[in-house]
Amino acid sequence: MSRDLASSKVVILEEPPTLRAIPSASTSVAGAVGVAQRGPIGQAVRCTSFEEFQQRFGGFTLGGDLALSAMGFFDNGGTQLWAVRTAHYVDPSDATTVAARRATGVLRAAAAATPGAPADTDWLRVEGKDLGAYANRIQVEVRKSKSRAADAFDLAVIEDGRYREVFADVRVSRDADRYVVHVVNAARGGSLLVRLTDLNAIGTLVPVPETVALTGGDDGLTGLNDEDFVGTAGARNGLHAFDRVQELATLFVPGRATPTVHQELLTYCERDRDGSAFAVLDPPAGASAEDMVTYVEQTAALLGTSEYGAIYWPRVTVPNPARSVFGELDSIVVPPSGAIAGVFARTDAARSGGVYDPPAGIEKGRLVGISGFETDEVLEELKRDLVYPKRINPLTTGPGLPRYIDGSRALKADGNFPFVSERRGVSFIETSLKSGLQFARHRNNDEALRAEVRRTLTSFLTAQMQNGAFRSREPEKAFFVDVLDDVNLVFEGKLVVRVGLATQKPAEFIVVRISQAVLGVET
Repeated sequence: MSRDLASSKVVILEEPPTLRAIPSASTSVAGAVGVAQRGPIGQAVRCTSFEEFQQRFGGFTLGGDLALSAMGFFDNGGTQLWAVRTAHYVDPSDATTVAARRATGVLRAAAAATPGAPADTDWLRVEGKDLGAYANRIQVEVRKSKSRAADAFDLAVIEDGRYREVFADVRVSRDADRYVVHVVNAARGGSLLVRLTDLNAIGTLVPVPETVALTGGDDGLTGLNDEDFVGTAGARNGLHAFDRVQELATLFVPGRATPTVHQELLTYCERDRDGSAFAVLDPPAGASAEDMVTYVEQTAALLGTSEYGAIYWPRVTVPNPARSVFGELDSIVVPPSGAIAGVFARTDAARSGGVYDPPAGIEKGRLVGISGFETDEVLEELKRDLVYPKRINPLTTGPGLPRYIDGSRALKADGNFPFVSERRGVSFIETSLKSGLQFARHRNNDEALRAEVRRTLTSFLTAQMQNGAFRSREPEKAFFVDVLDDVNLVFEGKLVVRVGLATQKPAEFIVVRISQAVLGVET
């Protein structure tokens, strides 16, 4: 129907909204860089459970904290973890110089009805799907298929003597629906452990039952250094493998507690991520309270550097998850960053506005799956009194209490937002506003647009106020929005908005004053 008013009619017109909805940014997506048993090197992979992490990156391994930290993250309520496996790079600016090597083996087959052909020939090259020594424990078995078709066979992948994958009734012919290379290499339903390359240049082949072991795999950890965890923007490795992961909110490098990694991690969150991510820093291994103060003040010079990160102490113990890897110990020491990032995610998801709640204390900061601490010093109030003024957040417990995070201070006291929940809450608001105001770009900078922006921001901040973001539930005391209409700014092509937030502050100290009551005493 025409909308022209040429004759009598009813016309329905849809008008653009005068109030735009601002979508809430994600706050619980975490990223971690570390050493893993297998998986792609220098590539961010999203995992939504520890089982999914194990499928892609394997199990626990000596010298690698990534799997242990992923377990802590999911145990404590995390739901999305982007994991990056690293190894040593001869040149960190060139991702092709990674020192890891892929294990390989060759399956051979008999030539069929080919005059003059040798009795057998190289047929399939089998490689570890990922670089690394894990595939040195893999064998590939060719066996007869139950279908009894001439070119049919089963291919089995064996790891540590156990059958892990079986691809039944696959075919030699490249034209077949179940051509073995296509089946095994398929992105969905294919092998998680190996990949195949067809070397056949003769023609028709008959598979020969045999078992071949893969050899030559190397994890590339010799010479591993801080630069391998930090990476470079050009190579998109290390931390920079996350450059294209837009929703990342929390970042940690489990077990690599060095001044270089910590400083680069803070810089990446504040500068490269434009303040949208928050760094969780592990303590150095075996650090006492005095060691931590020295490390934060002098060795790494972290104190006062950034409000986009926090450091925790001490490392924690967890029940031994794999005696075949870690020996017969009942518990092992692990970095706490994975569990702490999981607490962040759990607190965020507990309610609307959970990101504004400090992830600390016996309720919000409760640590799951933790059996103890690397040092009992943290149980002493005098030792906690030593580290806390240096903005080191202790992990502790007490009689009848769970193990919990006993602090929520960011590393910088004189920044705009010096507490973990305060900084993360404001980062959430900033990221949401950046996304929600895209509609205003390239619009005419007139009073109508400025009014629409003012209404949109006020509506969003009012909703955040109701979620507990600010110190008051009265809008005039909680925040202000000022959309400037200066003519000079208009001619510069700028629409400038000033936003003020009365953010929440955690109750760090509870003071109870008790005195002698004189009620009922005659004077």
